[in-house]
Amino acid sequence: MIAGLAVVVVLIAAIAITVVSTASPYKVQFLMASAEGTFAGNKAMIGGREAGTVESVEVRGNKALVTVDLDDSFAPLHEGTDARISWQAVLNERFLEILPGPAAGPELPSGSRVDSHYERVELDQVLATLDPRTLKDTNSLVQQVAATLKGREQGLNGTLQSGGPAFNALGEVLQGVGADGPAIRDLVTQLHQVTGTLSARGDKLSNTVDNLGDLTAATASQQKALSDGISQLPSTLSAARTTLDKVPGAVDQTVPLLKDLQPATAKLPGIAANLSPVLSDLRPAVGQLKPTLGSAQSLLDRTPGLIDTAHDVLPGATDVVTRAQPAVAFLRPYTPELTGWLTNWTGIWAGRDRVGGYARALLTTSASALGDNPGVIPPGQRRDERPAPGSLVGQPWTDANGDSPQ
Repeated sequence: MIAGLAVVVVLIAAIAITVVSTASPYKVQFLMASAEGTFAGNKAMIGGREAGTVESVEVRGNKALVTVDLDDSFAPLHEGTDARISWQAVLNERFLEILPGPAAGPELPSGSRVDSHYERVELDQVLATLDPRTLKDTNSLVQQVAATLKGREQGLNGTLQSGGPAFNALGEVLQGVGADGPAIRDLVTQLHQVTGTLSARGDKLSNTVDNLGDLTAATASQQKALSDGISQLPSTLSAARTTLDKVPGAVDQTVPLLKDLQPATAKLPGIAANLSPVLSDLRPAVGQLKPTLGSAQSLLDRTPGLIDTAHDVLPGATDVVTRAQPAVAFLRPYTPELTGWLTNWTGIWAGRDRVGGYARALLTTSASALGDNPGVIPPGQRRDERPAPGSLVGQPWTDANGDSPQ
């Protein structure tokens, strides 16, 4: 029984070892603007620790595609990861520095491609921005510094380290210079003759040093602005590239539109020629508009006061109209009677003689007008308890009491 369990454990362990040994390594590709000084076998670093190696460096268009084999302890990477080429010394080995994305972001599967947003600025690119005179002065200064430090690198480094925290940053720079000692010594040897020539021209060298001092002071005063400009340069270039990438599509869409507009554009000269007489005739009218515009300006100047006054009056007028609505609604059906009365009244006083105007009164009487009538309706007459409005003048308003329209 025990022997059987041992065999099973051994088989499981062998299978696990086989699975682990045959597992595919975690790889990531970085598409970078430049990978100068980087080649297969270079180190890939994360947070100052070696995290893998560069498997290959290929060219994709005008960019470099860097493939990295990442150790399992650093895998997987997350979305937002970026990378840049860094150096261990000014003139020495380069390595790929990976900047991991947030751990809360989605994981990047093996074989993912990441677009890098960093561009490396090399020392020769900085020197290439200097004018010939300044470059010559800088070379002279570098030669003098190299001659002074030759054989004393370690001692000077120790002295600076013992100088306190204020010299720590300068010590790191000189440590990098010490790491590049052989290359710098070769450079100093090659430029020895130039140094000898410059030493024979001390007065001119003095002026050069003064100019270099002025340049250094000016550069120091603009250091913050230069740093801010360099930090914004990658994002600016990325935005510019995004904008320029959209230009071909916009041009492709604009060309057909311009072709469609070409017939209409060809007719514009003829239309302009036809409009010229009209515009000439309009000039006198436009000249006469000036007094009108002046009067309109005066009117508009008074308009705000008028509007304010109307604004004060309108609430009272609205209240009056609202209160008058019931009376108007009641009197409205009797408009025919009122019109008939006014017509009769005008007819009564329409008579005139040589003395003046006189009135003609028509008095009518009937059996129903007797004061002692006991309420008996004579033959041929009828009593209407609720005569319709307007019935006295032969225009009865049958829907005046809210009945549906007839």
